[in-house]
Amino acid sequence: MTVYRPDVVERRDVESAVEARRELGPEYEDQIVDALAEKIEKRLDERLKERPAAPRRHPEYDLRIVLGSLGIGVAVTAITSGNHEAWEAVVGWVAIVLVNLAYAFRR
Repeated sequence: MTVYRPDVVERRDVESAVEARRELGPEYEDQIVDALAEKIEKRLDERLKERPAAPRRHPEYDLRIVLGSLGIGVAVTAITSGNHEAWEAVVGWVAIVLVNLAYAFRR
């Protein structure tokens, strides 16, 4: 079953193609169908150009990386808190952030 899509092809275009087929006969059927298909493709191309580009995502960025980083960060904080030196924890967290950024922006 063919579904009529008014946003892709107008009804009058389809009606014109059917009428041309009736008048010209089956020997021109391929040319009529090709002309209608060309109109449809042109309109689809125009619609694609109007559509805004989808934002780029990193689908391979894994939740395991996030949770692992948090786990390592908590461990670094726990280990360094016994020394009462806050800078050690900060260095550990900065290193974790840098590793995650490198992973996120790798190519």
